[in-house]
Amino acid sequence: RGKPQKGESESSSSYNGRLSRNERLVMDMKIPMTVREIIEIPIEEFSDLLTSKDITEEEINICKDIRRRGKNKIAAQNCRQRKIQQMHVLEEDLSMARSKKENILSERVKLLQRRQELVS
Repeated sequence: RGKPQKGESESSSSYNGRLSRNERLVMDMKIPMTVREIIEIPIEEFSDLLTSKDITEEEINICKDIRRRGKNKIAAQNCRQRKIQQMHVLEEDLSMARSKKENILSERVKLLQRRQELVS
């Protein structure tokens, strides 16, 4: 089982006794940071850590890839969440528009009946 199941994050897969791809890379390359540190620290601190630690160019590239994938994963999650929120707002707007339409149509019927009464 290489990838986490749907609804399971890479980091939660390690709680099941399995390491994520990034966690395996960090362990195999003996990178002196955790995956969480690599992804979550501000870019200035990340750059400082990469220059201050005694790590190879390959390890730096792996850290950058882990950070890029982690940031992209967070951005994708946020995007999906925004999409869900936008759908809820649109559904509410649609419901209000339908209600307004019903009110207008019933008002129209009343006005047409009133006109008919006045004409007769």
